[in-house]
Amino acid sequence: MVKPHATKSDFEAAFKGFHYPISRAAIVTMGRDKGGLDREVGYVLGLLPERRYRNVDEIKAAVRDVYRAQGVPEEALPL
Repeated sequence: MVKPHATKSDFEAAFKGFHYPISRAAIVTMGRDKGGLDREVGYVLGLLPERRYRNVDEIKAAVRDVYRAQGVPEEALPL
């Protein structure tokens, strides 16, 4: 079982300042440019499906899907 160490606040910090719609490439770049973020956040954002996201809820759902695909159980999801 994989246990995430990034927290909800780590992801929320990465999502601050996004303008929607936003592409995966922009999410990864803006998230990385913020600095001080958990490495896991950048890794997970890089695994998001390549598409445009209309709002933060769509990004959060995609992040949960990435964790689920990695075998993380529901109760351990950071978002």
